[in-house]
Amino acid sequence: MTPAPGVAAAPQTGATLPDPPRITTRAVVAGAGLSIFLCAMNSYLTLSFGVIEEGPTIAALFFFAFFFLSKTAITTTEMVIVSTMGSAGGSLGFISNFYAAKAMTGESYTLLEMTGFSIVTSLLGMLFVIPLRELLILKANLPWPGSKAVHAVITALVAGGDRKQPLHLLVSVVLLFIWVVGNNDGGFGWFPEGVELPFFGLAAYGAGVSFSPFATGGSYLMGMRTCVGFLLGGVTLLVMAPHLPDPSAPHRYVWPGIGFLLSSGLTLMVFNWRVLKEAMVSLVSLRPPEEGEDAILRARGLGIMAAVALTVTGLFSVFVMGLSFPVVLVLIVLGGFVQNVIATRAAAQTAFNPARVMGVLLQGVCAALGARSAPENLAGAGFVAGSGAQAGVLTGDLVYGRWLKVPARWQYWTQMITIIPCSLVSAFVFLRIHERTPLMLDGGQLPAPVAKIWAASAILFEGRTQMPPMALESGALAAVLAIFYVLAEEKTPLGKWLPSSTGLGIGLVLPVSYDFSFFLGGFVMWIVLARWLKVRDITLTTVAVSCIVAEGLGGVTKPILQLLGIIGPPG
Repeated sequence: MTPAPGVAAAPQTGATLPDPPRITTRAVVAGAGLSIFLCAMNSYLTLSFGVIEEGPTIAALFFFAFFFLSKTAITTTEMVIVSTMGSAGGSLGFISNFYAAKAMTGESYTLLEMTGFSIVTSLLGMLFVIPLRELLILKANLPWPGSKAVHAVITALVAGGDRKQPLHLLVSVVLLFIWVVGNNDGGFGWFPEGVELPFFGLAAYGAGVSFSPFATGGSYLMGMRTCVGFLLGGVTLLVMAPHLPDPSAPHRYVWPGIGFLLSSGLTLMVFNWRVLKEAMVSLVSLRPPEEGEDAILRARGLGIMAAVALTVTGLFSVFVMGLSFPVVLVLIVLGGFVQNVIATRAAAQTAFNPARVMGVLLQGVCAALGARSAPENLAGAGFVAGSGAQAGVLTGDLVYGRWLKVPARWQYWTQMITIIPCSLVSAFVFLRIHERTPLMLDGGQLPAPVAKIWAASAILFEGRTQMPPMALESGALAAVLAIFYVLAEEKTPLGKWLPSSTGLGIGLVLPVSYDFSFFLGGFVMWIVLARWLKVRDITLTTVAVSCIVAEGLGGVTKPILQLLGIIGPPG
Protein backbone atom coordinates (compact mmCIF):
# COMPACT_ATOMS: atom_id res chain seq x y z
CA MET A 1 0.00 0.00 0.00
CA THR A 2 1.37 3.41 -0.95
CA PRO A 3 1.10 6.01 1.82
CA ALA A 4 -0.40 9.39 1.21
CA PRO A 5 2.10 12.15 0.45
CA GLY A 6 3.91 13.27 3.57
CA VAL A 7 2.66 10.37 5.69
CA ALA A 8 5.08 7.70 6.91
CA ALA A 9 4.26 4.18 5.78
CA ALA A 10 3.36 1.60 8.41
CA PRO A 11 5.99 -1.06 9.08
CA GLN A 12 5.41 -4.25 7.14
CA THR A 13 5.10 -7.30 9.39
CA GLY A 14 3.67 -9.93 7.10
CA ALA A 15 0.81 -10.55 9.57
CA THR A 16 -2.88 -9.95 9.04
CA LEU A 17 -4.59 -8.23 11.93
CA PRO A 18 -8.38 -8.21 11.35
CA ASP A 19 -9.45 -5.71 13.93
CA PRO A 20 -12.30 -3.27 13.39
CA PRO A 21 -11.80 -0.26 15.66
CA ARG A 22 -13.50 -1.05 18.97
CA ILE A 23 -12.77 0.51 22.33
CA THR A 24 -13.56 -1.66 25.36
CA THR A 25 -14.12 -1.15 29.07
CA ARG A 26 -11.40 -3.65 29.98
CA ALA A 27 -8.84 -1.77 27.89
CA VAL A 28 -9.66 1.59 29.51
CA VAL A 29 -9.73 0.18 33.05
CA ALA A 30 -6.52 -1.80 32.56
CA GLY A 31 -4.87 1.18 30.89
CA ALA A 32 -5.79 3.45 33.79
CA GLY A 33 -4.44 0.97 36.33
CA LEU A 34 -1.21 0.42 34.40
CA SER A 35 -0.71 4.17 33.96
CA ILE A 36 -0.82 4.67 37.74
CA PHE A 37 1.47 1.70 38.34
CA LEU A 38 4.02 2.85 35.74
CA CYS A 39 3.91 6.42 37.03
CA ALA A 40 4.75 5.26 40.56
CA MET A 41 7.45 2.93 39.26
CA ASN A 42 9.16 5.52 37.08
CA SER A 43 9.00 8.16 39.82
CA TYR A 44 11.38 5.90 41.70
CA LEU A 45 13.48 4.71 38.74
CA THR A 46 14.19 8.17 37.35
CA LEU A 47 15.65 9.25 40.71
CA SER A 48 17.59 6.01 41.12
CA PHE A 49 19.10 5.69 37.65
CA GLY A 50 18.35 8.83 35.65
CA VAL A 51 16.72 6.84 32.84
CA ILE A 52 13.27 5.31 32.46
CA GLU A 53 11.28 3.21 30.02
CA GLU A 54 8.16 5.28 29.32
CA GLY A 55 5.89 2.28 29.31
CA PRO A 56 4.01 1.48 26.06
CA THR A 57 5.75 -1.87 25.60
CA ILE A 58 5.44 -2.71 29.29
CA ALA A 59 1.72 -1.90 29.26
CA ALA A 60 1.15 -3.94 26.10
CA LEU A 61 2.91 -7.01 27.51
CA PHE A 62 1.06 -6.86 30.83
CA PHE A 63 -2.34 -6.39 29.21
CA PHE A 64 -1.65 -9.35 26.96
CA ALA A 65 -0.56 -11.43 29.96
CA PHE A 66 -3.75 -10.54 31.86
CA PHE A 67 -6.21 -11.36 29.08
CA PHE A 68 -4.61 -13.77 26.59
CA LEU A 69 -6.64 -16.67 28.08
CA SER A 70 -9.88 -14.69 27.93
CA LYS A 71 -12.70 -15.97 25.71
CA THR A 72 -12.79 -12.54 24.08
CA ALA A 73 -9.83 -12.12 21.75
CA ILE A 74 -7.45 -9.25 22.37
CA THR A 75 -7.59 -6.67 19.59
CA THR A 76 -4.99 -4.27 18.30
CA THR A 77 -7.26 -1.38 19.27
CA GLU A 78 -7.21 -2.51 22.89
CA MET A 79 -3.44 -2.88 22.82
CA VAL A 80 -3.02 0.61 21.37
CA ILE A 81 -5.30 2.18 24.00
CA VAL A 82 -3.54 0.39 26.86
CA SER A 83 -0.08 1.25 25.49
CA THR A 84 -1.06 4.91 25.11
CA MET A 85 -2.41 5.18 28.65
CA GLY A 86 0.53 3.26 30.09
CA SER A 87 3.08 5.49 28.40
CA ALA A 88 1.21 8.58 29.64
CA GLY A 89 1.59 7.50 33.25
CA GLY A 90 5.08 6.14 32.81
CA SER A 91 6.42 9.29 31.20
CA LEU A 92 4.85 11.51 33.88
CA GLY A 93 7.14 9.84 36.41
CA PHE A 94 9.92 11.96 34.87
CA ILE A 95 8.48 15.05 36.60
CA SER A 96 9.88 13.71 39.89
CA ASN A 97 13.20 15.18 38.76
CA PHE A 98 11.63 18.64 38.95
CA TYR A 99 10.31 17.99 42.45
CA ALA A 100 13.72 16.64 43.51
CA ALA A 101 15.58 19.62 42.07
CA LYS A 102 13.38 21.95 44.14
CA ALA A 103 14.09 19.90 47.28
CA MET A 104 17.84 20.05 46.54
CA THR A 105 17.79 23.85 46.39
CA GLY A 106 15.51 24.59 49.36
CA GLU A 107 12.19 23.55 50.82
CA SER A 108 10.34 20.92 48.82
CA TYR A 109 6.92 21.53 47.28
CA THR A 110 3.79 20.39 49.08
CA LEU A 111 1.61 17.58 47.75
CA LEU A 112 -0.99 20.04 46.45
CA GLU A 113 1.63 22.26 44.77
CA MET A 114 3.20 19.32 42.97
CA THR A 115 -0.14 17.86 41.94
CA GLY A 116 -1.45 21.18 40.69
CA PHE A 117 1.70 21.97 38.71
CA SER A 118 1.66 18.52 37.10
CA ILE A 119 -2.00 18.88 36.09
CA VAL A 120 -1.73 22.34 34.53
CA THR A 121 1.48 21.63 32.61
CA SER A 122 0.04 18.31 31.44
CA LEU A 123 -3.05 20.10 30.13
CA LEU A 124 -0.73 22.47 28.29
CA GLY A 125 1.05 19.51 26.73
CA MET A 126 -2.25 17.95 25.69
CA LEU A 127 -3.28 21.19 24.01
CA PHE A 128 -0.13 21.26 21.92
CA VAL A 129 -0.43 17.60 20.89
CA ILE A 130 -2.93 18.74 18.27
CA PRO A 131 -0.55 20.99 16.29
CA LEU A 132 2.30 18.50 16.90
CA ARG A 133 0.23 15.79 15.21
CA GLU A 134 -0.46 18.11 12.31
CA LEU A 135 3.21 19.03 11.92
CA LEU A 136 4.99 15.77 12.60
CA ILE A 137 2.54 13.02 11.61
CA LEU A 138 0.07 14.27 9.02
CA LYS A 139 2.51 16.44 7.09
CA ALA A 140 6.00 15.04 7.73
CA ASN A 141 7.50 11.73 6.62
CA LEU A 142 9.61 10.73 9.64
CA PRO A 143 11.02 7.32 10.64
CA TRP A 144 9.68 7.17 14.23
CA PRO A 145 11.96 4.35 15.50
CA GLY A 146 10.31 4.18 18.94
CA SER A 147 6.83 3.90 17.45
CA LYS A 148 8.02 1.14 15.12
CA ALA A 149 9.30 -0.84 18.10
CA VAL A 150 5.92 -0.65 19.89
CA HIS A 151 4.10 -1.49 16.65
CA ALA A 152 6.28 -4.59 16.28
CA VAL A 153 5.52 -5.80 19.82
CA ILE A 154 1.75 -5.28 19.46
CA THR A 155 1.72 -7.00 16.08
CA ALA A 156 3.78 -9.97 17.32
CA LEU A 157 1.50 -10.51 20.32
CA VAL A 158 -1.90 -10.06 18.67
CA ALA A 159 -1.08 -11.84 15.42
CA GLY A 160 -0.10 -15.11 17.10
CA GLY A 161 3.15 -14.30 18.86
CA ASP A 162 4.83 -16.59 21.36
CA ARG A 163 2.12 -17.49 23.90
CA LYS A 164 4.82 -18.36 26.43
CA GLN A 165 5.62 -14.67 26.88
CA PRO A 166 2.88 -14.01 29.50
CA LEU A 167 4.19 -16.90 31.59
CA HIS A 168 7.78 -15.64 31.23
CA LEU A 169 6.62 -12.16 32.22
CA LEU A 170 4.59 -13.00 35.31
CA VAL A 171 6.95 -15.60 36.75
CA SER A 172 10.05 -13.46 36.28
CA VAL A 173 8.37 -10.34 37.72
CA VAL A 174 7.33 -12.22 40.86
CA LEU A 175 10.76 -13.79 41.40
CA LEU A 176 12.66 -10.55 40.75
CA PHE A 177 10.27 -8.55 42.94
CA ILE A 178 10.98 -10.96 45.81
CA TRP A 179 14.68 -10.42 45.16
CA VAL A 180 14.35 -6.61 45.29
CA VAL A 181 12.27 -6.39 48.48
CA GLY A 182 14.33 -9.17 50.05
CA ASN A 183 17.78 -7.65 49.56
CA ASN A 184 19.76 -5.77 52.19
CA ASP A 185 19.29 -2.35 50.56
CA GLY A 186 16.37 -1.33 52.76
CA GLY A 187 14.59 -4.66 52.31
CA PHE A 188 14.26 -7.78 54.44
CA GLY A 189 17.98 -8.52 54.23
CA TRP A 190 17.64 -12.02 52.81
CA PHE A 191 19.91 -11.37 49.81
CA PRO A 192 22.93 -9.14 49.16
CA GLU A 193 22.23 -6.00 47.12
CA GLY A 194 25.59 -6.43 45.42
CA VAL A 195 29.20 -7.50 45.86
CA GLU A 196 32.44 -5.56 46.19
CA LEU A 197 35.28 -6.20 43.76
CA PRO A 198 38.26 -7.35 45.85
CA PHE A 199 40.94 -6.31 43.37
CA PHE A 200 43.79 -3.88 44.03
CA GLY A 201 41.94 -2.23 46.89
CA LEU A 202 39.33 -0.73 44.52
CA ALA A 203 36.46 -1.67 46.84
CA ALA A 204 37.51 1.28 49.02
CA TYR A 205 36.45 3.53 46.12
CA GLY A 206 33.06 1.91 45.59
CA ALA A 207 34.09 -0.68 43.00
CA GLY A 208 31.56 -3.50 42.88
CA VAL A 209 28.60 -4.92 41.01
CA SER A 210 25.03 -4.17 42.05
CA PHE A 211 22.53 -6.98 41.56
CA SER A 212 20.03 -4.53 40.06
CA PRO A 213 17.31 -6.02 37.83
CA PHE A 214 16.77 -2.58 36.27
CA ALA A 215 20.38 -2.44 35.11
CA THR A 216 19.93 -5.76 33.34
CA GLY A 217 16.63 -4.85 31.71
CA GLY A 218 17.62 -1.28 30.91
CA SER A 219 20.87 -2.44 29.33
CA TYR A 220 18.96 -4.32 26.64
CA LEU A 221 16.66 -1.43 25.80
CA MET A 222 19.47 1.16 25.77
CA GLY A 223 21.93 -0.82 23.65
CA MET A 224 25.43 -2.17 24.13
CA ARG A 225 27.25 1.07 23.26
CA THR A 226 25.42 2.84 26.08
CA CYS A 227 26.37 0.02 28.46
CA VAL A 228 30.03 0.39 27.52
CA GLY A 229 29.58 4.12 28.21
CA PHE A 230 28.48 3.24 31.74
CA LEU A 231 31.61 1.08 32.13
CA LEU A 232 33.84 3.96 31.02
CA GLY A 233 32.04 6.29 33.43
CA GLY A 234 32.66 3.87 36.31
CA VAL A 235 36.35 3.47 35.45
CA THR A 236 36.70 7.26 35.26
CA LEU A 237 35.18 7.59 38.74
CA LEU A 238 37.69 5.08 40.11
CA VAL A 239 40.56 7.08 38.60
CA MET A 240 39.19 10.31 40.14
CA ALA A 241 38.27 8.81 43.53
CA PRO A 242 41.60 9.22 45.40
CA HIS A 243 41.53 12.96 44.68
CA LEU A 244 37.92 13.65 45.72
CA PRO A 245 36.48 14.79 49.10
CA ASP A 246 34.76 11.39 49.63
CA PRO A 247 36.87 8.71 47.90
CA SER A 248 34.51 5.94 49.01
CA ALA A 249 31.64 7.41 46.95
CA PRO A 250 33.15 9.31 43.99
CA HIS A 251 29.77 9.66 42.24
CA ARG A 252 28.67 12.12 44.92
CA TYR A 253 31.08 14.67 43.49
CA VAL A 254 28.59 15.42 40.73
CA TRP A 255 30.18 18.43 39.06
CA PRO A 256 32.24 16.68 36.35
CA GLY A 257 29.22 14.54 35.45
CA ILE A 258 26.92 17.54 35.29
CA GLY A 259 29.39 19.43 33.12
CA PHE A 260 29.76 16.47 30.76
CA LEU A 261 26.02 15.76 30.48
CA LEU A 262 25.08 19.37 29.87
CA SER A 263 27.87 20.03 27.38
CA SER A 264 27.36 16.78 25.47
CA GLY A 265 23.64 17.51 25.22
CA LEU A 266 24.24 21.01 23.86
CA THR A 267 26.85 19.70 21.43
CA LEU A 268 24.43 17.08 20.16
CA MET A 269 21.89 19.85 19.60
CA VAL A 270 24.46 21.66 17.46
CA PHE A 271 25.23 18.52 15.46
CA ASN A 272 21.50 17.92 14.98
CA TRP A 273 20.91 21.49 13.84
CA ARG A 274 19.16 20.35 10.66
CA VAL A 275 16.55 18.49 12.70
CA LEU A 276 16.04 21.54 14.89
CA LYS A 277 15.90 23.88 11.89
CA GLU A 278 13.30 21.73 10.16
CA ALA A 279 11.24 21.73 13.34
CA MET A 280 11.33 25.52 13.55
CA VAL A 281 10.64 26.01 9.84
CA SER A 282 7.60 23.75 10.10
CA LEU A 283 6.03 26.18 12.56
CA VAL A 284 5.45 28.80 9.89
CA SER A 285 3.19 26.44 7.95
CA LEU A 286 1.06 25.50 10.93
CA ARG A 287 -2.63 25.42 10.14
CA PRO A 288 -5.73 24.32 12.07
CA PRO A 289 -6.48 20.58 11.88
CA GLU A 290 -8.83 19.51 9.14
CA GLU A 291 -12.31 18.63 10.24
CA GLY A 292 -11.98 15.11 8.95
CA GLU A 293 -13.22 11.86 10.38
CA ASP A 294 -10.07 11.37 12.48
CA ALA A 295 -9.78 14.90 13.82
CA ILE A 296 -9.03 15.00 17.55
CA LEU A 297 -11.00 18.22 18.10
CA ARG A 298 -13.01 20.36 15.78
CA ALA A 299 -12.49 24.11 15.71
CA ARG A 300 -14.95 24.92 18.52
CA GLY A 301 -13.63 22.17 20.76
CA LEU A 302 -10.05 23.23 20.13
CA GLY A 303 -10.93 26.80 21.11
CA ILE A 304 -12.51 25.64 24.38
CA MET A 305 -9.55 23.37 25.13
CA ALA A 306 -7.09 26.19 24.49
CA ALA A 307 -9.03 28.61 26.71
CA VAL A 308 -9.17 26.15 29.61
CA ALA A 309 -5.54 25.00 29.38
CA LEU A 310 -4.06 28.47 28.99
CA THR A 311 -6.23 30.00 31.71
CA VAL A 312 -5.56 27.40 34.41
CA THR A 313 -1.85 27.29 33.56
CA GLY A 314 -1.56 31.06 33.75
CA LEU A 315 -3.50 31.44 37.00
CA PHE A 316 -1.65 28.61 38.75
CA SER A 317 1.76 29.81 37.59
CA VAL A 318 1.16 33.39 38.73
CA PHE A 319 -0.71 32.91 41.99
CA VAL A 320 0.77 29.62 43.23
CA MET A 321 4.22 29.41 41.63
CA GLY A 322 4.82 33.15 42.03
CA LEU A 323 5.91 33.79 38.43
CA SER A 324 5.29 37.04 36.60
CA PHE A 325 2.90 37.13 33.65
CA PRO A 326 5.64 37.76 31.02
CA VAL A 327 7.63 34.76 32.30
CA VAL A 328 4.51 32.57 32.20
CA LEU A 329 3.71 33.68 28.66
CA VAL A 330 7.22 32.84 27.48
CA LEU A 331 7.17 29.46 29.25
CA ILE A 332 3.84 28.57 27.64
CA VAL A 333 5.20 29.34 24.17
CA LEU A 334 8.71 27.94 24.61
CA GLY A 335 8.18 25.29 27.27
CA GLY A 336 4.77 24.15 26.14
CA PHE A 337 5.11 24.29 22.37
CA VAL A 338 8.47 25.12 20.80
CA GLN A 339 10.59 22.78 22.94
CA ASN A 340 8.08 19.99 22.37
CA VAL A 341 8.32 20.46 18.62
CA ILE A 342 12.12 20.29 18.82
CA ALA A 343 12.32 17.37 21.25
CA THR A 344 9.58 15.33 19.57
CA ARG A 345 10.96 15.80 16.07
CA ALA A 346 14.43 14.83 17.31
CA ALA A 347 13.00 11.67 18.89
CA ALA A 348 11.12 10.92 15.64
CA GLN A 349 14.30 11.06 13.57
CA THR A 350 17.12 9.99 15.87
CA ALA A 351 17.82 8.43 19.25
CA PHE A 352 18.67 11.92 20.55
CA ASN A 353 16.23 13.51 23.01
CA PRO A 354 17.29 16.94 24.32
CA ALA A 355 14.80 17.06 27.24
CA ARG A 356 17.48 17.39 29.95
CA VAL A 357 19.24 20.21 28.15
CA MET A 358 15.99 21.94 27.15
CA GLY A 359 15.15 22.12 30.86
CA VAL A 360 18.39 23.99 31.56
CA LEU A 361 17.83 26.34 28.62
CA LEU A 362 14.34 27.20 29.85
CA GLN A 363 15.79 27.84 33.32
CA GLY A 364 18.16 30.33 31.70
CA VAL A 365 15.27 32.01 29.90
CA CYS A 366 13.46 32.45 33.22
CA ALA A 367 16.56 33.93 34.82
CA ALA A 368 17.08 36.31 31.89
CA LEU A 369 13.48 37.55 32.32
CA GLY A 370 14.08 38.34 35.98
CA ALA A 371 12.98 35.06 37.58
CA ARG A 372 16.44 34.41 38.99
CA SER A 373 15.69 32.66 42.27
CA ALA A 374 16.02 28.87 42.24
CA PRO A 375 12.28 28.18 42.70
CA GLU A 376 11.44 30.60 39.88
CA ASN A 377 14.00 29.51 37.29
CA LEU A 378 13.33 25.84 38.05
CA ALA A 379 9.83 26.41 36.68
CA GLY A 380 11.42 26.32 33.22
CA ALA A 381 12.59 22.75 33.78
CA GLY A 382 9.19 21.92 35.28
CA PHE A 383 7.38 23.06 32.13
CA VAL A 384 9.64 20.81 30.06
CA ALA A 385 8.97 17.83 32.33
CA GLY A 386 5.21 18.33 32.65
CA SER A 387 4.21 19.31 29.12
CA GLY A 388 6.78 17.01 27.50
CA ALA A 389 5.48 14.00 29.40
CA GLN A 390 2.16 14.40 27.61
CA ALA A 391 2.87 16.06 24.28
CA GLY A 392 5.98 14.26 23.04
CA VAL A 393 4.99 10.80 24.21
CA LEU A 394 1.40 10.96 22.98
CA THR A 395 2.55 12.20 19.58
CA GLY A 396 4.71 9.09 19.24
CA ASP A 397 1.80 6.93 20.40
CA LEU A 398 -0.46 8.48 17.78
CA VAL A 399 1.94 7.24 15.11
CA TYR A 400 1.56 3.52 15.80
CA GLY A 401 -2.14 4.12 16.51
CA ARG A 402 -2.46 5.57 13.01
CA TRP A 403 -0.62 2.59 11.51
CA LEU A 404 -3.01 0.22 13.32
CA LYS A 405 -6.06 2.30 12.28
CA VAL A 406 -7.11 3.41 15.77
CA PRO A 407 -8.91 6.80 15.82
CA ALA A 408 -6.60 9.46 17.24
CA ARG A 409 -9.36 10.95 19.38
CA TRP A 410 -9.67 7.66 21.29
CA GLN A 411 -5.99 7.76 22.22
CA TYR A 412 -6.23 11.45 23.07
CA TRP A 413 -9.15 11.26 25.48
CA THR A 414 -8.09 8.02 27.16
CA GLN A 415 -4.71 9.61 27.87
CA MET A 416 -6.48 12.70 29.20
CA ILE A 417 -8.19 10.71 31.96
CA THR A 418 -4.82 9.58 33.34
CA ILE A 419 -3.60 13.10 34.15
CA ILE A 420 -5.23 13.74 37.54
CA PRO A 421 -4.65 10.31 39.13
CA CYS A 422 -1.07 10.10 37.84
CA SER A 423 -0.31 13.63 39.01
CA LEU A 424 -1.43 12.66 42.51
CA VAL A 425 0.57 9.45 42.40
CA SER A 426 3.80 11.06 41.19
CA ALA A 427 3.61 13.69 43.96
CA PHE A 428 2.77 11.16 46.67
CA VAL A 429 5.50 8.72 45.64
CA PHE A 430 8.08 11.49 45.49
CA LEU A 431 7.24 12.61 49.03
CA ARG A 432 7.58 9.04 50.31
CA ILE A 433 10.92 8.62 48.53
CA HIS A 434 12.21 11.96 49.81
CA GLU A 435 11.11 11.07 53.34
CA ARG A 436 12.90 7.72 53.20
CA THR A 437 16.06 8.82 51.36
CA PRO A 438 16.34 12.65 51.34
CA LEU A 439 17.37 14.10 47.98
CA MET A 440 20.53 16.23 48.19
CA LEU A 441 22.72 17.91 45.58
CA ASP A 442 25.91 16.89 47.38
CA GLY A 443 25.48 13.38 48.72
CA GLY A 444 22.25 11.52 49.29
CA GLN A 445 21.54 7.86 48.64
CA LEU A 446 19.76 8.35 45.30
CA PRO A 447 21.92 9.59 42.38
CA ALA A 448 19.09 11.53 40.63
CA PRO A 449 21.35 12.77 37.79
CA VAL A 450 18.70 14.80 35.93
CA ALA A 451 17.48 16.46 39.11
CA LYS A 452 21.06 17.36 40.05
CA ILE A 453 21.66 18.95 36.64
CA TRP A 454 18.60 21.15 37.10
CA ALA A 455 19.38 21.92 40.75
CA ALA A 456 23.00 22.89 40.00
CA SER A 457 21.83 25.09 37.11
CA ALA A 458 19.22 26.73 39.37
CA ILE A 459 21.88 27.60 41.92
CA LEU A 460 24.17 29.08 39.28
CA PHE A 461 21.38 31.14 37.69
CA GLU A 462 20.44 32.39 41.13
CA GLY A 463 23.98 33.64 41.60
CA ARG A 464 25.10 31.51 44.51
CA THR A 465 28.86 31.10 44.74
CA GLN A 466 29.18 28.64 47.64
CA MET A 467 30.41 25.59 45.78
CA PRO A 468 32.55 22.63 46.82
CA PRO A 469 36.30 22.87 46.06
CA MET A 470 37.05 22.82 42.31
CA ALA A 471 33.37 22.31 41.47
CA LEU A 472 33.18 24.89 38.69
CA GLU A 473 36.67 24.11 37.40
CA SER A 474 36.07 20.35 37.18
CA GLY A 475 32.67 20.91 35.59
CA ALA A 476 34.16 23.25 32.99
CA LEU A 477 36.96 20.81 32.17
CA ALA A 478 34.47 17.97 31.73
CA ALA A 479 32.32 20.22 29.52
CA VAL A 480 35.27 20.92 27.21
CA LEU A 481 36.18 17.23 27.04
CA ALA A 482 32.55 16.42 26.23
CA ILE A 483 32.65 18.65 23.15
CA PHE A 484 35.64 16.78 21.73
CA TYR A 485 34.18 13.41 22.70
CA VAL A 486 30.86 14.06 20.96
CA LEU A 487 32.75 15.45 17.97
CA ALA A 488 34.63 12.14 17.69
CA GLU A 489 31.43 10.17 18.31
CA GLU A 490 29.34 11.97 15.70
CA LYS A 491 31.83 13.07 13.05
CA THR A 492 34.57 10.45 12.78
CA PRO A 493 34.65 6.84 11.52
CA LEU A 494 35.47 5.76 15.08
CA GLY A 495 32.07 6.97 16.30
CA LYS A 496 30.25 3.65 16.10
CA TRP A 497 32.99 2.01 18.17
CA LEU A 498 33.15 4.63 20.90
CA PRO A 499 31.17 4.18 24.12
CA SER A 500 27.99 6.26 24.07
CA SER A 501 28.43 9.78 25.43
CA THR A 502 25.02 9.51 27.11
CA GLY A 503 26.07 6.38 28.99
CA LEU A 504 29.39 7.95 29.94
CA GLY A 505 27.75 11.13 31.24
CA ILE A 506 25.14 9.33 33.34
CA GLY A 507 27.83 6.90 34.49
CA LEU A 508 29.73 9.79 36.06
CA VAL A 509 26.88 10.49 38.49
CA LEU A 510 25.83 6.91 39.26
CA PRO A 511 27.56 4.69 41.83
CA VAL A 512 30.40 2.65 40.33
CA SER A 513 28.56 -0.55 41.24
CA TYR A 514 25.59 0.56 39.09
CA ASP A 515 27.89 1.43 36.19
CA PHE A 516 29.48 -2.00 36.23
CA SER A 517 26.06 -3.61 36.64
CA PHE A 518 24.76 -1.93 33.46
CA PHE A 519 27.81 -3.14 31.55
CA LEU A 520 27.52 -6.69 32.87
CA GLY A 521 23.78 -6.72 32.10
CA GLY A 522 24.44 -5.52 28.57
CA PHE A 523 27.07 -8.21 28.03
CA VAL A 524 24.69 -10.94 29.21
CA MET A 525 21.69 -9.67 27.23
CA TRP A 526 23.36 -8.53 24.00
CA ILE A 527 26.35 -10.84 23.70
CA VAL A 528 25.52 -14.04 25.57
CA LEU A 529 21.76 -14.30 25.02
CA ALA A 530 21.16 -12.39 21.77
CA ARG A 531 24.36 -13.11 19.81
CA TRP A 532 25.63 -16.42 21.14
CA LEU A 533 22.44 -18.21 22.19
CA LYS A 534 20.20 -16.58 19.52
CA VAL A 535 17.34 -15.86 21.95
CA ARG A 536 14.41 -14.17 20.17
CA ASP A 537 14.01 -10.42 20.43
CA ILE A 538 10.45 -10.70 21.80
CA THR A 539 11.70 -12.95 24.62
CA LEU A 540 14.56 -10.61 25.48
CA THR A 541 12.12 -7.71 25.48
CA THR A 542 9.89 -9.61 27.91
CA VAL A 543 12.86 -10.31 30.18
CA ALA A 544 13.92 -6.65 30.04
CA VAL A 545 10.39 -5.48 30.89
CA SER A 546 10.25 -7.93 33.80
CA CYS A 547 13.51 -6.60 35.20
CA ILE A 548 12.41 -2.98 34.96
CA VAL A 549 8.98 -3.59 36.46
CA ALA A 550 10.35 -5.69 39.34
CA GLU A 551 12.90 -3.03 40.30
CA GLY A 552 10.36 -0.22 40.14
CA LEU A 553 7.67 -2.13 41.99
CA GLY A 554 10.14 -3.24 44.66
CA GLY A 555 11.57 0.24 45.07
CA VAL A 556 8.10 1.73 45.61
CA THR A 557 7.01 -1.12 47.94
CA LYS A 558 9.95 -0.84 50.36
CA PRO A 559 8.97 2.53 51.90
CA ILE A 560 5.37 1.32 52.20
CA LEU A 561 6.54 -1.75 54.12
CA GLN A 562 8.67 0.52 56.31
CA LEU A 563 5.71 2.78 57.06
CA LEU A 564 3.71 -0.30 58.06
CA GLY A 565 6.53 -1.44 60.31
CA ILE A 566 7.00 -4.71 58.41
CA ILE A 567 10.64 -3.94 57.68
CA GLY A 568 12.97 -1.53 59.43
CA PRO A 569 14.20 1.80 58.06
CA PRO A 570 17.14 1.78 55.62
CA GLY A 571 20.49 1.37 57.30
